Amino acid sequence: MGISERKEREKEKRRAFILDTARRLILERGIDSVSMQDIATACELSKGTLYLYFDNKQSLLEEFFHEAGSYFLDYVQQKIRPEDSGLQAIRTLWLSYLEIFGESSEIIVLFGVKNTLNPGFPYIVEENSGAGLQEPLLLFRMIQDILSRGVADGSLDPSIDPVRVTRTIIMITGGIVENVARLPLAMRNNRIILEEMKETFEIVLRGLASPGCDRSLLVLPID
Repeated sequence: MGISERKEREKEKRRAFILDTARRLILERGIDSVSMQDIATACELSKGTLYLYFDNKQSLLEEFFHEAGSYFLDYVQQKIRPEDSGLQAIRTLWLSYLEIFGESSEIIVLFGVKNTLNPGFPYIVEENSGAGLQEPLLLFRMIQDILSRGVADGSLDPSIDPVRVTRTIIMITGGIVENVARLPLAMRNNRIILEEMKETFEIVLRGLASPGCDRSLLVLPID
């Protein structure tokens, strides 16, 4: 390994460490109570060194959201098959959500970052809303497309409006996460949160499904 390659790896390792530290601090204190100086101190770096990796707090938050959001979107896209009905696809999306975020506190940080960088979402969905934060828009489009597929293939209630229902789904999910975020760390029982999310998603599924659908698809099994 050459010197330049070694330095690049060390730089990426430190960058990942900074993001992990910022995630931990935001989870403990809340996003508005964490400054770049706090992150630098926790990383045992000078503030000047921190700015070599991120221009400001916003760029750090955008990077964190981009990494986690892109991973989730890619994960779901790989899970959904072209032949799946809309009902099967929305079920897969929610199972993926529970698998990735159900027992993780990262989703709390993600919603906090989203609310800071793009507070109008999902009420306002535009190409350039959120100062370069495109993952919320991509998620909105993914859910909307899945719902439109379900209306077209008859697996979902034909009377639903995909845009309005997408907005409602995101608002419901965000509401659960934001309520959990208000709890002290010691009270955030991930298993209970997972069960609450599962039950909520199942209620929404039953409301979206067409009368003649496969009823077994309205249950979300979790380990």
